[in-house]
Amino acid sequence: MECAPPGIRTVYDALQYRISQEPDKKSLGKREIQEIVTKDKVVRRTVNGQATESTKKWSYFRLTDYSWMTYQEIGQRTRALGAGFRHLGLVKDSRVMIYAPTSREWMLCALACYSQGMQVVTAYDTLGEEGVLHAMNQAKVDLVLMHVDQMPVLANVMEQVKTVKHIAFFHDAYGMSAKAEAALGKVRGGFDVHALDALVAMGEQFPSDLHVAEPEDTALVMYTSGTTGPPKGVLISHGALMSTSGAIAELVPDYIDFETDKVLSYLPLSHVLAFFVETFCIYSGLGVGYGSPRTLTEDNVTDCLGDIRTLRPAVMLGVPQVWNTIRAGILRQVSSKPVLVQKLFHGAVALKTWLRSYNLPTGLLDAVIFKKTREATGGNLKIVITGGAPINQHVQKLINAAVCPMIQGYGMTEMSGLATVQCKLVDVPEANYYAANNEGEIWLRGPSVFKGYLDDEEETRKTLTADGWVMTGDIGRWLPNGRLAIIDRKKNLASTSAILCLCADSRMTQPVALVNIDAGQIGHWADEAGIPPSQLMDIRIDPELWTPENGLLTAASKLKRVDIQKHNQSNLDDMLKMQD
Repeated sequence: MECAPPGIRTVYDALQYRISQEPDKKSLGKREIQEIVTKDKVVRRTVNGQATESTKKWSYFRLTDYSWMTYQEIGQRTRALGAGFRHLGLVKDSRVMIYAPTSREWMLCALACYSQGMQVVTAYDTLGEEGVLHAMNQAKVDLVLMHVDQMPVLANVMEQVKTVKHIAFFHDAYGMSAKAEAALGKVRGGFDVHALDALVAMGEQFPSDLHVAEPEDTALVMYTSGTTGPPKGVLISHGALMSTSGAIAELVPDYIDFETDKVLSYLPLSHVLAFFVETFCIYSGLGVGYGSPRTLTEDNVTDCLGDIRTLRPAVMLGVPQVWNTIRAGILRQVSSKPVLVQKLFHGAVALKTWLRSYNLPTGLLDAVIFKKTREATGGNLKIVITGGAPINQHVQKLINAAVCPMIQGYGMTEMSGLATVQCKLVDVPEANYYAANNEGEIWLRGPSVFKGYLDDEEETRKTLTADGWVMTGDIGRWLPNGRLAIIDRKKNLASTSAILCLCADSRMTQPVALVNIDAGQIGHWADEAGIPPSQLMDIRIDPELWTPENGLLTAASKLKRVDIQKHNQSNLDDMLKMQD
């Protein structure tokens, strides 16, 4: 899709379109933290087979219900805040960094920037001093929006900040900690500092006409997590983001009710998954309620329900670890029941999976067997979306049955989130992947392709071809049913000692290893080391020597990891079962 219908090509145009359609509809819901209560919490652990119990101080949050803004109010506030930025001296293409947790303030600030054609620079609220400083200086940021909890980080690096002149800040209803207040005082000595509400008031006093960007203009400088070096600033245009929204508008299931359904937003908006979904919500009118990983459930709240049961969302995003945790919680509850109930539950999961494969009704199972698990997630979930990494099939199967259908997304920051359907597989000879065999590196192309990495032509050339293909680094395989399976990463090809092959299988919760060792020496070595056989239960040993002759090493005696894994597939499957 080139844009979102009917011809919406920038993010602020998307907001204006929704205002024109439903000015009084409520969106962007927020809960206030009224109080943080410290209580004693009993922590139970098992160490060396012995159950231990200790008491520690634990913080619990007392929250209000959700309060909402109408689209008309969102428009008024973002225009005023954008005018406030303008009055400070910022202009079109000025860069505003948002260094704050996912919140209503985060998105209002982004929309305010877009009302004046400014660019948003993202930074994870958990990013440390080095990463924040790198992003600020490389992007030549003019203004930073911060939650006061992040203020100490800025205070520690402020002498090294090159271009930032203005700081905007906000805090929760209960105020700010002494540490944050002290840091704020220090920051005031080096920057022009304003409370967010004061900037809104400034913009109301000194209004400005809208200066909306063009579709090809940069909307985001979105910094990646930087796992293999300094974070890279991915340049994403307004048009690319709205092309993604247009695609979702084509693909979203008909049973989503855009009048009443809501999305729970708690993943970092500095990550492309949360950002592009929320952009679509603003465009489409699907309500957004904000939460926090700390307050999703009742584990860390007091005198109120967690965010999920309070909002009762129809759509929820999550990364695999979130769903792994939910699955573990469900199984923990089931395991506490009598054996007969456990068998009934697992049998119902298998039965529902079979029924759904034939599009047969499952209402009785949902009403009787899975009622409590659905209630624990608000009772209204229609779709959950997982992204960021592949999900374990056992996790997906259980969530599908016990909660609601799970959609597994594939995309990347460089594709504005979602991957286009325009893709091809390219040979990776060093790993024995060939497009002729329906295997190879996935290359992507389309209107959602990024513009390049900020001030990094070398890395851009490594990822983006001259004719517009994004080289993902993912290895894919076409399946007989037409689906594309992600089976490997190009970067997984590593040169290391030929006695150990580390395997970071995305289906597993932890890395595993295949060891090439003389089988006749294992028992003797273990006896000498005093290692009981039971401690070797998670290790799989390949007794066949890895050599270039049998295809398990290259001619230079480097590991051919893919072939080693194929050769040891049964061992890997066994280890996967043990991690389940």
